[in-house]
Amino acid sequence: MSGRPRMIFHAPYPMEPAPTAASRLRPLRMRQAFEEIGYEVIDASGTVTQRRAALRSLRRSLAGGERPDFLYSENSTQPNLLATSVRTGVAPLLDYSIMRLVRRHRIPVGVFYRDAYWRVPALRGRGAYRRCAGVLQRVDLVGYKRNGVHFFLPSEPMSALVGLGAGDSFSALPPAGEPGRLLPLPPAGEELRLIYVGGLGGHYDLDSFLAALRATPSVRLDLVTRPQQWQRALADDGRLSSPAIAAHHLSAGELQPLYASAHAAVLLVTPAEYWDIAVPVKLFEYLSHGRPVMVTRGTEAGRIIEANGAGWVVDDDPRAIGGLLARLRDHPEEIAERAEAARRAASRSTWAERARAAAGILTGGTR
Repeated sequence: MSGRPRMIFHAPYPMEPAPTAASRLRPLRMRQAFEEIGYEVIDASGTVTQRRAALRSLRRSLAGGERPDFLYSENSTQPNLLATSVRTGVAPLLDYSIMRLVRRHRIPVGVFYRDAYWRVPALRGRGAYRRCAGVLQRVDLVGYKRNGVHFFLPSEPMSALVGLGAGDSFSALPPAGEPGRLLPLPPAGEELRLIYVGGLGGHYDLDSFLAALRATPSVRLDLVTRPQQWQRALADDGRLSSPAIAAHHLSAGELQPLYASAHAAVLLVTPAEYWDIAVPVKLFEYLSHGRPVMVTRGTEAGRIIEANGAGWVVDDDPRAIGGLLARLRDHPEEIAERAEAARRAASRSTWAERARAAAGILTGGTR
């Protein structure tokens, strides 16, 4: 055994080596970050078969006297039971049992509870599957509470939506970005170049921004999204076929050239209950590349950008957004000022710092 401190990393699904979705990128980065800050990581993620094997291994090692510092878990947007394909096995109490075992040995457990779609009527959808998933989400939440876990949340306001109260332990743990990815701004020219990475449709409603983009000359957008989402959105909204928009379907590791050519990044979504609590990974990815961000007023992302001075917070109004686009197109020096603030914010918001924060809370700052 090495002399390094040990921790248990749990997720009810396998890690993807090159994830395209933020929901899979963050767990991978956190696992790597715990190793980076000096921990030997005991893996309890994977398929049902892999997690069963991890549970057996933990039983043996804990019975033999080993005491990892803590267990950190990244939950899924789906209930734990449905986080992997049911064709690979079904084990309703497996993840509860892993945490229960660890807690019996007085090892603290923290769960990053990434979102609460199922608590928002407008987002949880309809049909038998959604109703069943909602019931299973409640079961997972009860299990976490019975195991006395510490809830890590994207933002403090999310605690009320999840239903956490004075008897629960929780704290905010926003996403982070990669160190060493800062890029210089491209030369100022006649065009303003923007980048957006994320979903289209649903709570990713870009209506006001698309209207402003269409009405503002000499502004170009590189839009990165999944092929299926792009095709659906393109069929629903003809504005996306504008020559000002170039669509790309790339993984996180393939975006460097697009960031290098962008002056600023975009997260101009229509405010909704979801955006009161959501802090998307892409926000910190933008900052980690040194790109100031345009965000909508009335969102948690807007509050973060405003607090750091790392971009612009604007009303969800096509005229207001269009005025901002035109101003930045004509005054690139303003972009340079906000880009410097974005770089400073990025230096404080790395995955390693996020892992240290989680470890500090779970161990009481003893490491």
